[in-house]
Amino acid sequence: MKVALIGAGPRGLLLLERLLAWYPHTALKHLEITLYDPFAIGGRIWTPAQSPYLLMNTAASQITLFYDQTVASIGPYVTGPTLAQWARHDARAFLEAAGAASILIAEAQALTANDYASRALYGYYQRWVYARLLAQAPPTVSITHQQTTVQALTRHAGGFELVTTAAVEVADTVVLALGNTTNALSAEQKRLVDFAYEHQLLYWPPALPAEGDLSTLTASDTVILRGLGLSFHDLIARLTNDRGGRFSRDAQGTLHYHPSGNEPKIIAGSRRGLPPHAKGRNQKAPGEQVQPVFLTPAQLDTWQAQGPLSKDAFMTALKNDAAYVYYSLLLAQRYPKIELAAFQQAFSQDPQSAIKPLPLKPSEYFDWSALFTAPQAATWAQAVNAYLQADVEAAGLGTKTGPLTSALEVLRDLRDAIRQIVLRQLLAPQTDREWFLRTFNRDNTFLSIGPPLRRHEELLALIAAQVVTILPPEMQVQAKHGAFIATSKTPGSPTYHGTALIEARVAAVSARTAQNPLIKQLLRTGLANVHTLPNGTLSGALAVDPDTLQLLDAQAQVQPHLFCWGPPIEGIQWLTNASPRPLVNDTNLRQANQIAALILFDRLPEQVAVNF
Repeated sequence: MKVALIGAGPRGLLLLERLLAWYPHTALKHLEITLYDPFAIGGRIWTPAQSPYLLMNTAASQITLFYDQTVASIGPYVTGPTLAQWARHDARAFLEAAGAASILIAEAQALTANDYASRALYGYYQRWVYARLLAQAPPTVSITHQQTTVQALTRHAGGFELVTTAAVEVADTVVLALGNTTNALSAEQKRLVDFAYEHQLLYWPPALPAEGDLSTLTASDTVILRGLGLSFHDLIARLTNDRGGRFSRDAQGTLHYHPSGNEPKIIAGSRRGLPPHAKGRNQKAPGEQVQPVFLTPAQLDTWQAQGPLSKDAFMTALKNDAAYVYYSLLLAQRYPKIELAAFQQAFSQDPQSAIKPLPLKPSEYFDWSALFTAPQAATWAQAVNAYLQADVEAAGLGTKTGPLTSALEVLRDLRDAIRQIVLRQLLAPQTDREWFLRTFNRDNTFLSIGPPLRRHEELLALIAAQVVTILPPEMQVQAKHGAFIATSKTPGSPTYHGTALIEARVAAVSARTAQNPLIKQLLRTGLANVHTLPNGTLSGALAVDPDTLQLLDAQAQVQPHLFCWGPPIEGIQWLTNASPRPLVNDTNLRQANQIAALILFDRLPEQVAVNF
């Protein structure tokens, strides 16, 4: 059997591990697995060649590429280290042998379970995993990695023919694990590209922040960053740390930035005007998760039996789960005389009635809407500073003891419950599913997919050093008079003239406009189709059978032995770019196991007659 895995990043490696684990239980005499990726093992996003200052936003102890006993999908498993465990025990020898930069070797030696590793170090972890899998593979399994792009795919003699930049090859089964792709330029982006060329400026459309040449920018330039999310922080690091700037703490623990003199002036903004909440100081061991009180499996079953779920009912349950954690910690710490168990019981029955008699100060109530706004202040600069200071303080209290940070962690811990709402298509089809893909995703990102805590400390220091300025909400950018002009809709907002405009975000999932040559060819020939919501809106995803992750063709028919998972199917599934976590019944591990069983047995794992 020949299996083609298109993509050599985390998903390609997860599936490789699962195929090797299942193989001894098959009747196959030989298995040939080929990974195709124009980049080295680890793929494009995790290349070790990128700046070591670009960080992951998940603690090192909560990153794995190995199956575990908590996964609710029957299958064999062989234990392996988390990223943190690998850094502590196996990394140094591997990194030295691989010729890794000394800064990465030092990082691995110092990395603790609760630290946030660089993306470059995670790339090396993936290479180590691949080397381990190669070493453990039996002689009857061949594994190769072709550093080439698959440009086209056609049905051929019961299998597939793959056209790469180097050759034409065949496979019995193909799995697309393509990761993030770039999109065709919009009309506005084309205009900005043309304007930049005409006036000798710099414009970058949405792209991976680690890529692209920033060396032409000097201290005399003004760079406008449109977006305040994770890409914003990566670009900030490239324009400061990478240019010789450094941070230090004073005796009181406050972080200060020492410019190198090579930094451009940076003006940044977004629709909301605030960067997402920072990840809290991690206190959770692998496998630790808050259990829902409201968004429970039983509640999901009830909603499914009752018919379409409204967004209001869903959000009420989610907010109540977050508030339950918030008030439980707040009362235990500040009001120990209140009987906590009695409050929790009352809250689980009627949240509003349980909160009403509490002797809380106005500032102590859990206010969902306040999470999205800056505190009142005389100027926007003071408001941003107050928001960042408060966020740093709250995040520093920890993910198990900080009331607010622990409440926001609920959104992360309940991701599987939210995924079930998407997979079961519980939300009202004509209205609320599109709301989920647009508004809810944006709000969830702001609350629970932010940068490590240290990034907000650094941002405070950069603002104080007058390297970075944050615009008020509703940022606006125009290209005129030979410059990029940035301001906001807020009355009295200042105006800045920039020599560079960078879209500080990755491209949205959009199969219809994706520039990946394979996606374009599959859609053109009808082997793939674009997923459409019930109201006719395109979700952006490639259409797949949600039960097997096999592609659907132009006639919505399942394409046997042709699978797709990860970001290209975002919209059918939810939060597909999340890193696999150990000991939490992780969805990535479940899906890898399922695809492997379907490849090797043509059955789902629970249908395979194997005793482990």
